[in-house]
Amino acid sequence: MEESFVNLPTIEELEALIQKRKFDELHQLLATIHPADIADLLDELPSESALAIFELLAIPTASEVLDETGSLVRQELVEKVDDERLADLLDELPMDDAAEFLEDLPDEVADRLIGLMEPEEAEEVRELLAYEEETAGRLMTRDVAALRRHWTAAETFDHLRALDDAETLNYLYVVDREDKLIGVTPLRNLILAQPDQTIESIMARDVVSVPAAADQEEIAEIVARYDFFAIPVVDDDGRLLGVVTVDDVLDIFQEEVTEDIQRLGGSEPLDQPYFAASLGQVVRKRIGWLLLLFLAATLSGAVIRHFQPLIDAAIILTIFTPLINGTGGNAGSQTVATIIRAITLNEVRLGNLWRAWRREMAASLILGVVMGVVGFARALLWNTGYDIALVVALTLPFVVVWSTTIATIVPTVADHLGIDPTVISGPMISTLVDASGLFIYFSLAQAMLNL
Repeated sequence: MEESFVNLPTIEELEALIQKRKFDELHQLLATIHPADIADLLDELPSESALAIFELLAIPTASEVLDETGSLVRQELVEKVDDERLADLLDELPMDDAAEFLEDLPDEVADRLIGLMEPEEAEEVRELLAYEEETAGRLMTRDVAALRRHWTAAETFDHLRALDDAETLNYLYVVDREDKLIGVTPLRNLILAQPDQTIESIMARDVVSVPAAADQEEIAEIVARYDFFAIPVVDDDGRLLGVVTVDDVLDIFQEEVTEDIQRLGGSEPLDQPYFAASLGQVVRKRIGWLLLLFLAATLSGAVIRHFQPLIDAAIILTIFTPLINGTGGNAGSQTVATIIRAITLNEVRLGNLWRAWRREMAASLILGVVMGVVGFARALLWNTGYDIALVVALTLPFVVVWSTTIATIVPTVADHLGIDPTVISGPMISTLVDASGLFIYFSLAQAMLNL
């Protein structure tokens, strides 16, 4: 469990209360703990204990806990908690969170739960689920405060007091009679306004919004660029549909980072939480790239086979192949991680690739020379002789420069072609560097040793 800033009960203390059936004491204890912390505790508890605690929670708290729990506990709760109670919990959640919860469930289970929800909430969830995954329409909440331009500040406060379901009031959006978005005012401006001032006099007319079909990565970039707490979502005619709030954007960042990490490992990202994905799904996501990397790895074998007479004449050369491959792969991995991050931040593009390559070359030359000196010393310590040590010392700078070149160019060109650079980076670049590094190594050895 992650370290907390509050004094939480230990897993042992919770299990002791359950075993002794001190449910009143346990209920009082849970009332003092934040729902997110309760969710963390449930993730650590055995399934039966987690279910016992979950059943003690009041509907408002249980709904937040359900939204925060990990995939394994959530799956067990769906299997063991009564459908009527689950539907009540979904009614309590913001509908965008309810839609996110339901989209990870099998269709028949999701349809059953939606059928048990309150009609109004069920209809809103169906509308959200009708949008494509990872779009603004799927992520937005419709619970948004919409104002009219002619309202006074006093009238607006009366309107806001009557609201009980707006998810955020940081920004107040202004719409016309056709619900088209025409302005926005921060709540601070409204608070500072005179009671008789109209909304039109304090609103900003230039509103940054996104269409319902906008990709979630685009939304995250806009929110990060402008430091928004929320961003409005509009339809093709400019009508206000809802807002995507910053908590959803944080989830987007976590999801995108997770996908990038999985791709860097040479695997397609899972479309579901880890424990919700079946064994067949895991295999299908991994087998394609694993086979491709296997075929690419045969290039190293082809290089070794080509230089077999050289290896037979100087078998000691094989001692340094792991060192050559490891150094090239590590240098490439360092560079590709840096370049992909720069691409994500829109700092490196095809237009400034030459500048990025020159910068990486300067660093790789220095690193290569340092590695060459260390490699030369290491070879001498193994009593290989000056000729072999010199081959190793000269190979390392070439390999570092070459691997850095590949790691700079490949992801940048891939991004320009509309290909996710993380998909073809990482293991693929390391595999290519292994083969080309061996070719450089054995070619230099053949030329310098006259074999």
